[in-house]
Amino acid sequence: MNNVSVRLVFDRKHVATKKRQSSVQMEVTYQRKRKYVGTGIKLYSDQWGKDLKVKNHPQSLVFNQKLNDMVSGIYDFVYQLSSQNIPFTFERLERYLNNSESGTTNSFLSFMEKRIYERQVTDSTKQRQKCVLKALKEFGRIKDFTDICDENIRAYDEFAKKRCKCQSSVYNYHKILKVFVREAYAAHLISENPYQNFKLDRGKRVARRFLTKEELVKLEAKQIDDMCLNRVRDLFLFCCYTGLAYADLAIFNFKDAIMTDGMYRIRDERIKTGTPYNISLMDKVMNILKKYEFKLPVISNQKYNSYLKILGAFCEIKKKLTSHVARHTFATTVALANGVRIEVISKMLGHTNIQTTQLYAHIYQAEVDKEFERLNNIV
Repeated sequence: MNNVSVRLVFDRKHVATKKRQSSVQMEVTYQRKRKYVGTGIKLYSDQWGKDLKVKNHPQSLVFNQKLNDMVSGIYDFVYQLSSQNIPFTFERLERYLNNSESGTTNSFLSFMEKRIYERQVTDSTKQRQKCVLKALKEFGRIKDFTDICDENIRAYDEFAKKRCKCQSSVYNYHKILKVFVREAYAAHLISENPYQNFKLDRGKRVARRFLTKEELVKLEAKQIDDMCLNRVRDLFLFCCYTGLAYADLAIFNFKDAIMTDGMYRIRDERIKTGTPYNISLMDKVMNILKKYEFKLPVISNQKYNSYLKILGAFCEIKKKLTSHVARHTFATTVALANGVRIEVISKMLGHTNIQTTQLYAHIYQAEVDKEFERLNNIV
């Protein structure tokens, strides 16, 4: 038992910067084997001290107390095992960690809530997981580990179908729940994983909206006197010609650009996935940056999308404009339509899988087919 040691480790994969956070973990070592345990705390590179404590953070005191408590909790657990002559194993540690904060040894909902807090995912993913947890509580038939069975998963499927408007949303409800059921099964908290026998229907994919060349020209040429609407249009066009998602737009800093072969270029990682992306700032992008002295007038995503609805109506564009329509427009109208290879577009967008990028090729081909049909009726 005395061979168990616990220490705090920050940025184990060496990815933290002053703009990108990384996790604080507990490293548990026993018989030359290690297990890393999440703490739920993420920091920037200048917020962790050599004394293994949080610094330069508004909640430094709270975080440091939490970390001390978590380390002490593991040592207390090891001592309790020793006093009962029970051998320490990482499986027993995993079970302790899953149940220590729940106050019960059989609550799946508490387990899921704890894991949502601990898992190293983006805020948007965490928010979707919380929505599913809330739905589970409303469903009412899955509370404890013993409730996870084929019958209740099928009942949950029916519940989700009544709650959701389309099958793809039902699929996402299952996709999120499935993650935590699989974790419970791996930790030996349930004896069977009902999702191994449950076939999920993805449903039909919603077509990705993008602006055609004519719509893009129309948007650029429209005379707009309102200052706020003008800024929103510039932000939208900036994304149309860079392919940036809103999350990456929000942290864009021209100081990160590097001049290479006569063009400024950005090499960074996507906020959503952490995958690298490569973009070059074309003339239209540079003109927008110069207009705002190289500091974009970024607003909240909610306000941005609200203004985009107004912008679309004002410019008489029938499609609903959202922040992601600009990214789709870059992939199809700006890049694909002008002969950029699909594998290059994938690198530009920072996709983790080229199959995601290939969806744009199918969408664009459908648009081409539609235009040929229109021409056929004319000529």
